[in-house]
Amino acid sequence: MPDSPTRLPLDGVTVLDFTQVEFGPIATQTLADFGAKVIKIERPGVGDIIRHIDQHATDIDTSAYYLSLNRNKSSVCVNLKSEQGIAVLRELVSEADVLVENFRPGVLEKAGLGFEELHAEFPHLIYASGTGFGPTGPLSGKGGQDMLAQSLSGAANHARDAAGRPQLHPVSFADFGAGQALVQGILLALIERQQSGLGQHVEVNLFDTMLFAQLQELTQWKLRGKETNFVKDNLAGVFKTEDGWITIVGLFRENPLRDICNAFDMDDLSKEERFKDLKSQLTNRGELWPLLDAALASFSTEECLKRLDAADILCAPVLTHDAVLSHEQATANGAFMTTEHPVAGEVTVVKSPVRLSRNSGTPIVSPPKLGADTNKVLANVLGYSPAKLQELRDAGAIA
Repeated sequence: MPDSPTRLPLDGVTVLDFTQVEFGPIATQTLADFGAKVIKIERPGVGDIIRHIDQHATDIDTSAYYLSLNRNKSSVCVNLKSEQGIAVLRELVSEADVLVENFRPGVLEKAGLGFEELHAEFPHLIYASGTGFGPTGPLSGKGGQDMLAQSLSGAANHARDAAGRPQLHPVSFADFGAGQALVQGILLALIERQQSGLGQHVEVNLFDTMLFAQLQELTQWKLRGKETNFVKDNLAGVFKTEDGWITIVGLFRENPLRDICNAFDMDDLSKEERFKDLKSQLTNRGELWPLLDAALASFSTEECLKRLDAADILCAPVLTHDAVLSHEQATANGAFMTTEHPVAGEVTVVKSPVRLSRNSGTPIVSPPKLGADTNKVLANVLGYSPAKLQELRDAGAIA
């Protein structure tokens, strides 16, 4: 990684990254963005599973999903099924501060790389595990996945459509949230290690993350048996404009319907008996929404925003991907950055939303080709000679 203009918060921290797909890689990428030296361990010839699930990629090095989650890392291919490969990994562990993995419980234990065994030998090591449902309990051995966590946690049931069918959200919020929770746990363990000198086991799972994301909803249900739905419980929705869509949120106002009507020079619908208060408006949503749709349909999205903003009513346009990528606020925030990849060419990546006033010079290095750094890392970190590297490669231990 090129030198940063300022020292980054995690400079000097070495992370051994066994993670795949999104949950783990988003965590290790966040650590890498802020200076950690992340060595990604991948299977020879195969690599991270996410290299293979992008149907639009030309090969495993151009998967958009992989490219979005693995910048600022090194790729080292080691065979977990080889005794020599395991020996290489144990040497890397001895040099690492943090090991991160999101296999099913027991996978690394079988290879002699479980927490208990490594902690006994390397007590300084912070061992971070991400699972689907937790390390114990009836589902501990079940493969975890974002949409399964949405379902088991009740989040999908909470998002029923008009016909009552539970809905899965297409954005991987469970994976992303669990990854950020894993980062939090790792950072807490690093801080604690400064006091004790000892590593510990950090555990995060998708199921608990989705439960935590619904802390308001589940507390309300347990306390009163009432369902919380901030969309359905308030005057909030998406409405068609002349040239697009706009979201209006009537929260934090005494009479949002009156204010919306005033913004569009409409008669005050809240004076009608059927829309006299929020309860009536929500009960008669099927009658109210078409009236608001009809009113907004004669105005452009820009004009709708102008009128609603003037009345200080919460609103935002519903943007396409292209519109988001070119939005002036995203530009002002520096939300995106381009990097040059040796195979994929110019790649636009989404930067971390965390901004530090003294550490804003985080470099962006393209995600590595599979095994691109095997020789360099093993030579620089472990001191392997060219002959040793060739011997391991010939034995199928590395690639």
